[in-house]
Amino acid sequence: MKKNLTFMTRTALLLALTLVFQMSRPLFPPNVSTFVVGSLVNAALMIAAGTVGIAGAVLISVIAPIIAFLQQHIKFIWMVPIVMIGNVIIVIVFGLLFKKNQWVAMISGAVLKFVFLWFAIVQLALPLVGMKGPAANAIIFSFSWPQLVTAILGGILAITVIKALDGIVKKK
Repeated sequence: MKKNLTFMTRTALLLALTLVFQMSRPLFPPNVSTFVVGSLVNAALMIAAGTVGIAGAVLISVIAPIIAFLQQHIKFIWMVPIVMIGNVIIVIVFGLLFKKNQWVAMISGAVLKFVFLWFAIVQLALPLVGMKGPAANAIIFSFSWPQLVTAILGGILAITVIKALDGIVKKK
């Protein structure tokens, strides 16, 4: 019972933190917010995978894009499941590899998420929905190399936070 309560509490806190990061988007200029908010959200996802496990991290990975859509940070409903899958990819890869090699876990998860999002949105979805012009260009930018950068920066932050949390737990 206590283990379930601990899992639920930590997962809820990490979800809340992820949502606070998403809501901070208006505090930054548009291009800056892509990097700051994206890095913080990726960090929260990987911290969840490394601390509460893959199940909690997947839950956050699925809920966060729904809330981002409701907050109008994700502009089109068809993008929500794609972003969900990208988030799930990074947390599963990070969660499975973290204990073996945290840097391989982070880089592998970041690269796979980036490749999936770029292919699914830029190469498949945008042509499928026939989107062109400034809106398409903004999406193409957001889901190209910035995804890799924010996943790596978020991963570096996540590894640092997880190490710090482990140090606190071990001192008790």
